[in-house]
Amino acid sequence: MTDKPRKTLSLGRKTDKPAGTSPSGIKTIAGKRVIRRETSTTPSPPRNKPAKGKAPRKKPAAPKKVVIPPSTIRAQELDQHLQGHFGAWRDYLPLVLGVEKAIFRYISENHISASKRVVQQLLHRHTSAMQYLHNLMQQPLRYHLDGSPAGEVIPTERESAALKLASLPPA
Repeated sequence: MTDKPRKTLSLGRKTDKPAGTSPSGIKTIAGKRVIRRETSTTPSPPRNKPAKGKAPRKKPAAPKKVVIPPSTIRAQELDQHLQGHFGAWRDYLPLVLGVEKAIFRYISENHISASKRVVQQLLHRHTSAMQYLHNLMQQPLRYHLDGSPAGEVIPTERESAALKLASLPPA
């Protein structure tokens, strides 16, 4: 046990000069420094002033690349397949109710990759088209995908098509 005892830790401020003497303009009151601006000789650091005239122009942001979702791409591909194989689809004839099942059957027979969401998106786009709504108002019958008649278009469906046509913006 020949270790020397350690000094006690103090958190007080170390000063080079004795506490009684201080430069002009700085007073010490109860351990606190009070600086008076009138007698201070050091200038304050300059502040950043805004540039006169116009602000520097920023470079315009690069245009964002438009990303098409995969479901939209698949819907477009399926639309091209259906237009190539079915005249009723290509001519926007009023389709039979439940045509979704026939589309799924066509997808499975021809090994086309399309989900339920893709088929619903495609059917919505097809049946909301202006030409389809116009044919729905004019044609008396609904048709299967192969073009064979399937049933009548009822008056409430014609009225609904007329309302949708009226709400569409002019093309």
